Amino acid sequence: MNTDFPAACSGALCLCTILLSHFIILANGESQIACGKRAVTIRTSQSRIVGGRDAVEGAWPWQVSLQVTNKRAHVCGATVISQWWLLSAAHCFPSTNGFNNKNQWRAVMGLRDLSIHAKWTITRKIAVLILHEQYNDIQNDIAVLKVDRAIGFADYIRAACLPKPGKFHIEKWNHCHVTGWGLMEQNGAPARILQEAAVKLIPLETCQQVNWYGSRINDKMICAGFAGGGIDACQGDSGGPLSCQLKGTDRFYVVGVVSWGQGCAQRFKPGVYTSTSTYGDWIEQKTGILISQSEDSGVEFEIDNGDAGTESLTGKQSVPPTVPNGLVKPISLVRRNTPGRATPLLNLIIISYHFYISCCS
Repeated sequence: MNTDFPAACSGALCLCTILLSHFIILANGESQIACGKRAVTIRTSQSRIVGGRDAVEGAWPWQVSLQVTNKRAHVCGATVISQWWLLSAAHCFPSTNGFNNKNQWRAVMGLRDLSIHAKWTITRKIAVLILHEQYNDIQNDIAVLKVDRAIGFADYIRAACLPKPGKFHIEKWNHCHVTGWGLMEQNGAPARILQEAAVKLIPLETCQQVNWYGSRINDKMICAGFAGGGIDACQGDSGGPLSCQLKGTDRFYVVGVVSWGQGCAQRFKPGVYTSTSTYGDWIEQKTGILISQSEDSGVEFEIDNGDAGTESLTGKQSVPPTVPNGLVKPISLVRRNTPGRATPLLNLIIISYHFYISCCS
């Protein structure tokens, strides 16, 4: 039997194969958006939140504004870590004013100016709210939130990478920034435009010195800022990300969650962050997200199906009624985007088959 194809047909098949491969890439491209990568080019900032600088549109596409639903007012920050899950601080959800109720909250992504929703800005309700079971004052200050609908990734909305579970190693990271809409200065006014601050990671031993924070700092926390103060997160930045680049890569990882500090930008009193690598196993357990074990630049973000995380706050979590004044940074009440959807493999095969028949028959 002769299995040779005419030259014209071979050319057509070749063209069809190329077009089909591009079609599949486009159809499934959203699942291949890499975590921790920006779609825009940003110069490294040496600015600060306290008295600082406006972030460029798209500079921090994983930044979330957590808002009280009935007032639509920004209260805390959070980080997009998958299409279904956000990462924040447990102290943002005190039981005293009902903020431990997921129905009190909404998450806004793709936002820079709190007063202006761009065409790519999206809002999600909170379906599940999980605080760490041993959260107490400044200890274990971490929470995860599952949204009610998948988050569609585009240029201005993306997920940050999560570091490998285990001990935090300060020498692995550089170009660290803290971001948020918190106060521009201690006891000052909150920001309307997203602010960014370039901060330095401070060794644990330094932060544990008596004239710094002493024994209040443990290895589940990260200190970041400057000995002389002047640059820091502040009230309203709580729950937001401390984003650092893994050395040797261009990816940002959320290595810390804004947790507490004594005042804002004071000498020897830098910002204190919950270490996400320390709680990596907890995050995996609660969300079902498989955190990369390799931490190399080849990691791609894969769409998760949102099946994990069936726990809810009601009846399962213990939330202390108050946080210590003057120590914890309390909550202050003080372009294009299409909602994401994973393309089912069967549908993709069927569509590809019809495309092949129409093109090549």
